[in-house]
Amino acid sequence: MSKADRLGAGTSFGQTKTISARRAAINAVAAAPTEGAPPPVKLPVDKISLNPDNPRSELGDLTDLGASLRDHGQKTAISVMGRFAYLEGNPGRDEDLEPGTKYVVIDGNSRLAAAREAGLTEIKVMLDDELGSNPDEILESALVANIHRQDLDPLDEAKALEQLLKVHGTQEALAVRLHRSQGWVSQRLALLGLTPELKKKLQDGEESAALLRRVGKKKAEEQEEHLLRLKAQEAQQAADKKRLARERADGTSPQGKKQEPSVAEQTAEKPAPTKQSLSGDKASGSDLPAPRDASRRLSRLPSQDPEVLTELIITELDVPTRRKLTELLVDYKIEESMRMRAEQGDASDGQ
Repeated sequence: MSKADRLGAGTSFGQTKTISARRAAINAVAAAPTEGAPPPVKLPVDKISLNPDNPRSELGDLTDLGASLRDHGQKTAISVMGRFAYLEGNPGRDEDLEPGTKYVVIDGNSRLAAAREAGLTEIKVMLDDELGSNPDEILESALVANIHRQDLDPLDEAKALEQLLKVHGTQEALAVRLHRSQGWVSQRLALLGLTPELKKKLQDGEESAALLRRVGKKKAEEQEEHLLRLKAQEAQQAADKKRLARERADGTSPQGKKQEPSVAEQTAEKPAPTKQSLSGDKASGSDLPAPRDASRRLSRLPSQDPEVLTELIITELDVPTRRKLTELLVDYKIEESMRMRAEQGDASDGQ
């Protein structure tokens, strides 16, 4: 039996079936066609309400988007729910919807507003009443769509993630739901810990979200200083890259000596550390990248300071090597979790 047969008539299925008297009465009041209505390809823009719970706090300047929709056409349909289905999941929100509308946009607020601003009368839609049965699911549908497009304001994204975290309980569970890593969730939530001054700089485009995500977990009085330190490190790395590029061009260092490869270059030449070396009792050190000059070798890694260790890895290792290291650490974490669950299961069986 198909899903349509099990659920009966609705805005998502183009077939006619008997619906309850209660739903028919509400449909008449809400003016939301659900009985036997085929999925529309286009809808009038004045029949679709903007989403009152859209993750974006501000739509911003829509001039360019509107001009693109008008001159080049709409490439991707917006996602909408029928008004009735939306109100079933959001009881008491009828007054928050635009009067006279029959649908509510879930993903595509900006495109709908831009189409109106550009004077368009219709817009392509994907109609799906199953985008959410409660406020949290509807917010999640909108958030996931924006995450996949990667065009959500960083602070708006963090606020939406914070709301979803209350639903899913842990960062790990939320990460699984969004098909992201726990670190990805943690980094974005860190923006909520920024001082008001740094949040304003982020909104004004004066500071990058990538840097501020590494600052948000610091104490308020330490954030400015840590940001300056990170920016100084980035500037030094950029200068080092330019210097290395110049030295590689003539094959020598400024002192006339053959240029030594960087730690990142040596790491790329060496095989990545194995899972056994990660999970052993003690790291042998043979898998760690070592400069050829023994005097430059680190006496030990700062293993007791995760933040310093992270910055060292980011500074010294190239992107492919960092990616491989991350994969190995994730594999090790999964194996460790499975081992712990197995041990807990054995302990329960023995009681």
